[in-house]
Amino acid sequence: MKHRARRIEQNLLDYFLQPDQVGPHLQVADVLLRENKDPKEVFAHMIRLATDSKWSHSALLYLISDPHRGFNNTFLVEAKTKGIHLASWRTEVLPFNEFTVGIKRPDVSWYVENPYEISRHSEHDPEDTHAIGYLRHVRGIAIDQITGLYDHKTVYELAGLYTERAARKHLSALPQIADAAEAVAHFFKKWDEKDSESEAVLNFICSGLVQYSFFEALRRRIINDLAIPEHRQAGLSNLSNLQRVIFRDDPEGLVARYIQQVQVGELDISQPVPEDVLDLLKTATPADFNNSPYLQWRYVILKGAVWRIEIAAEDYVASDPDELES
Repeated sequence: MKHRARRIEQNLLDYFLQPDQVGPHLQVADVLLRENKDPKEVFAHMIRLATDSKWSHSALLYLISDPHRGFNNTFLVEAKTKGIHLASWRTEVLPFNEFTVGIKRPDVSWYVENPYEISRHSEHDPEDTHAIGYLRHVRGIAIDQITGLYDHKTVYELAGLYTERAARKHLSALPQIADAAEAVAHFFKKWDEKDSESEAVLNFICSGLVQYSFFEALRRRIINDLAIPEHRQAGLSNLSNLQRVIFRDDPEGLVARYIQQVQVGELDISQPVPEDVLDLLKTATPADFNNSPYLQWRYVILKGAVWRIEIAAEDYVASDPDELES
């Protein structure tokens, strides 16, 4: 699918922070991708290099500006090296010469609302949209992890898992490299389990937090719907579409197998998620979000300008250098 970018001739912060007659332009659970161009940010550079992508960070839109309710800013929930926290929209896009930002939106057209969700829609709610209950649940799951620490053992575990993933993708001719990485990941994982103060607190890097939140929110809503006869059909439909909130590749078909096992009664969806599925979620990368067909491009913020991304004809050719870069 081809895209084109249209430059918005309006102040960046005003455009996103002040809803107008066709706004708000952001939506709860939009996914933010960011490129940090600061040469001192070595970790960001390593992520881009390892994932072969311009993006080094991702976050989840938590709250959109709503001046009528006293919210004059927009906030995101994100995981960084010092933990999971809320961040102001301004800090994600400023300074303009340091950051390039992309905004993608999950396609939830497949989501079936239960009767209660349908009854909760309101024309007076600026956030109201199809599946808004689910999208708000996604942000709730993310914020529930606010106490999760981005500790060294978790970094070691994820480093091993990422190495294993990269090795299996790019070094298939040398399977011993992947096997060694898998052994390292397993070692640090067991160390982390023994030393953990609370098994309920999961640890994430930025994109793992986002991916887990989409999956876990849908899983919990399916559990609730299957328990209510009037909601069961919605739950079964959403279960069959669970893979649509997986924004990374799944070469071993782990999620498809998980769905199938739940559908035939081999697994109880209310029981803890299998470890291999959790590892798949935790090792999502910003590059995965860039490539996912289940996330639709909405905007790119480049050099202080907003570019709205739209679907274009197959023969469309961009001519503006900034549009080509966006």
